[in-house]
Amino acid sequence: MTLAGVFITEFAINNIVKINHLNMTFPQRNTPYTRTDIKNQLGGEIQTYLPQNKKIILAGCFTVDSMNPDAPAIIQAGNAVRVAAKAVLLSSQPDTVFPVFLKKQSSDKHYFFEGYFKFKSISNQPAVIAAAEMRSGRFDELSYVIELQRI
Repeated sequence: MTLAGVFITEFAINNIVKINHLNMTFPQRNTPYTRTDIKNQLGGEIQTYLPQNKKIILAGCFTVDSMNPDAPAIIQAGNAVRVAAKAVLLSSQPDTVFPVFLKKQSSDKHYFFEGYFKFKSISNQPAVIAAAEMRSGRFDELSYVIELQRI
């Protein structure tokens, strides 16, 4: 299905229908959500910044503080193998629209819905990585810098 030329996954459509059938709306702005809440509504894994199901990204869950100071527009992917693989997976889905949730600090337990986004670009160019490292202080910890586009 497309919405203004944007591909919306069958999984997302089924969840929207299921949620609307319950006469609920998810997600809502200014409502705190735990990772368990997000998983229960959208599926995917709990402990990842890009939960997915069957290789489809379902949401973005980002910590702003020193991890992603420019989120949600710019996301800094760490260099752990699974984290870098999620960045590459996202880059293979330029038309997938997904909700993005942010929390201000690593110690916060709740995320807040920021809006719907899709993948725009990815880079592992040394100059791009260096600029991101300067913004976050995460030196020698990044694999990619991801740009998201608000829908």
